[in-house]
Parts: sequence; C-alpha cells; structure tokens
Amino acid sequence: MVKLFRKADQTFTASNGGAVLGLVNTSFSDNLGAGIGTFEDCANEWTVTYDEVLFVIDGVLTIRVGDDAYDVGPGDVIWIPKDTALVYEAGAKTTFFYAVCPAGKSPSTSKQIAYPTADPNG
Repeated sequence: MVKLFRKADQTFTASNGGAVLGLVNTSFSDNLGAGIGTFEDCANEWTVTYDEVLFVIDGVLTIRVGDDAYDVGPGDVIWIPKDTALVYEAGAKTTFFYAVCPAGKSPSTSKQIAYPTADPNG
C-alpha cells in the first residue's frame, strides 16, 4: 500500500544537535529506509552500516571521511557506502532527506514506527 507523509502531520523536533524521522521504516520495507533529518551546531561521529544517500534541502552539511571533507549544500546529493567511518558536521541548521539500504541496519529506520500518513485525496 502506498503511504503519503504530509509535512503538516509530522512532529519534528530537533534536539542534541540533530533529529531524524525514519518515515519509511521496517514497518513498510525491509529493503529501503528513508526520512528527513536536521543537524545544527554538531559534529557527530558515526560508521554507517548501510548504504546511504543524502539530499540537502537547506544549509550545509559537511561529511568528513578521514582527511577528506565534503561540503554538501542545497540541491546536492552524496552517496556514502556501507562501512564508512565519518563525521556529520553542521554549523547552521541543515535539513536533509536521506535514504538507506537495508532499512534494518539504520537506527532511524530499523524501528517499526507508524508515523501519520494521509489520504491522497484529502
């Protein structure tokens, strides 16, 4: 069944430098996970255990991988392969869309959460 997630129906509160909503999670798919996230004034170390694609909506997200820094701005897309050790950095508030595969390997999409969905005609 198709799911429509309207922005107005979601509760999205940033805390501790970031927040993510794993909207498409293992409630719907074992393969693909996706959601919306924000980072602000943070430097979060992480090793991705899944393939990840990020699309920055606004702000600038810096992805540090070893000695390399990738500044990802509005409209930019970055692919991060599984097992990449990195640091997500943001100064000003940055909003992004993300997709991961497999969904069960990401903390935000491995949870079965029934976020509100909308009727496509209403």
